[in-house]
Amino acid sequence: TVPAACAAGNYALGLAASLLERGEAKAALAIGCEAFSRLAFVGFSRMRAMSGDTCRPFSRGRPGLLLGEGAAGILLETEASARARNAEPLAFLDGFGLSCDAFHITGPRQDGAGAAKAMEQALRRAGLTPNDIDYLSAHGTGTALNDKMESVAIHKVFGELARRVPVSSIKALIGHTLGAAGAIEAVASILALRHGVIPPTWNWVEADPECDIDCVPNEPREAKLRHVLSNSYAFGGNNSSLVLSSPSA
Repeated sequence: TVPAACAAGNYALGLAASLLERGEAKAALAIGCEAFSRLAFVGFSRMRAMSGDTCRPFSRGRPGLLLGEGAAGILLETEASARARNAEPLAFLDGFGLSCDAFHITGPRQDGAGAAKAMEQALRRAGLTPNDIDYLSAHGTGTALNDKMESVAIHKVFGELARRVPVSSIKALIGHTLGAAGAIEAVASILALRHGVIPPTWNWVEADPECDIDCVPNEPREAKLRHVLSNSYAFGGNNSSLVLSSPSA
């Protein structure tokens, strides 16, 4: 069990990849899950992080998050194991990055340093550059501080490309599934790779100058995708990023 809160799904996938890389396993099942609870609802409400209507990631005046529940599991295995059973891979987990700010128990570090470090680690492990990323699946909770921080981190890593790489958050549609979020968003990223469709950021209303990114507002977008970067962040400053690639990349 990986108790890394909202980054747990990505941490589990990174741990599974490490087991395979070290030869400690031929296959590993990474699962993220979260059941809706009164404790989480009351906690986020008392922090004034909840929206009273919709979740609007990266949109100006966004009121906060909405909670969801769900689960997702991804089977990782070595290439040799997959070939032995004639399995067709859905995608490759080419890299992952983990960092910890230890900045604040709930609030993200606003200079985006830890989030940027996780993205940079994932890219380095994958042997890729920001120019290779065709889509970024954002943590994008819809809270004022998180979306601003993630936008800052994207600019740190992508530089002049930050305004051009498509970035979206599926939390506007399914809510924030906490411990399941990373795994569910990894599945969404794999589906985006396979179908060539970028999921939009629903409910977007107005551009926020503090979130100066292409957040794919309100409409899905067809695109040829080779590599996707998926971010998940958590309380305590836990940051995580995955690079998922198409088998044909």
